[in-house]
Amino acid sequence: MAAAFSIEADFDCSLDHLWSFVSHVPNQDHWVFGMSDSEVVGGVEIGVGTEVVGTSTEQGKSLRVTMVVKEYDPPSRISWENSDGHTPFVTVITCSGDETTSRMTYEVTLFPKALMMKVVMGPLRPLGRIIANKMLRDEIALLRRALGLGS
Repeated sequence: MAAAFSIEADFDCSLDHLWSFVSHVPNQDHWVFGMSDSEVVGGVEIGVGTEVVGTSTEQGKSLRVTMVVKEYDPPSRISWENSDGHTPFVTVITCSGDETTSRMTYEVTLFPKALMMKVVMGPLRPLGRIIANKMLRDEIALLRRALGLGS
């Protein structure tokens, strides 16, 4: 059972500035809840097939996870997936804009394994949606700060 969530956000920065930050997957440590210590395997450039390892912390438990870049179409789209974490997920980021403003669509699809997550994303989906949407809004606020744009 998958649960998909998305948010669109506008930024007072160039598309290039936004893209260069969000397309470097290890930067998720600065704005995605629960991610830390992310690094590109082999130190290669980000592209389709690039692996990024990091630490995912969920419900107080930390686990080393591997994310694989599935799409890479600069400067407009990147996606990556994880299948070995607490809650497997797919992230898709789509960007557009110009030299002064940009817009990002941030989509996350979760594939819950833990019973509690299955309950929140199943029978309690309306509550799960409220929680997930708040988390996405909070992550966008963190992204604004990481980009040097305030909140």
